[in-house]
Amino acid sequence: MQFKTFMLPASGNEQSEEALNLFLRGHRIVSVRHEFVQGETPAWCILVEFLPPENGTAPASRPGKVDYMKVLPPEEFAVFSRLREMRKELAQKDNMPPFVVFTDEQLAAIVKKRPVDTASLAAIPGVAAAKAEKYGPAVFAVLNGNEA
Repeated sequence: MQFKTFMLPASGNEQSEEALNLFLRGHRIVSVRHEFVQGETPAWCILVEFLPPENGTAPASRPGKVDYMKVLPPEEFAVFSRLREMRKELAQKDNMPPFVVFTDEQLAAIVKKRPVDTASLAAIPGVAAAKAEKYGPAVFAVLNGNEA
């Protein structure tokens, strides 16, 4: 793990904000911690924990967004769409962004691999055992056509 800190003045500073956003978009983020610091110049202190690039070079820019409607056959895209709705509901319930529950890439892998238990769901890249345990029943309900 590596760390990088940012100071964002409370009065706002577009350059500082853009530097932070650029860094976040270009790295694999593990966690972000923030604290408001009262001082001569009040500011947000932000500590970003990130994974180093695998090959030792700077991370490449993110690839373009995948249009899963074009990539998946119609019957698989229908399941993908139902999984996205399920993800949205779970994210709202847990008060988090939908991509934290599952990314679109993970949903597409779920559609392709059709996991039948939490172990096979956890085998999908990026889906840890805890996530498979927590969200598995909802995923399996969608895959089996039993969603509410």
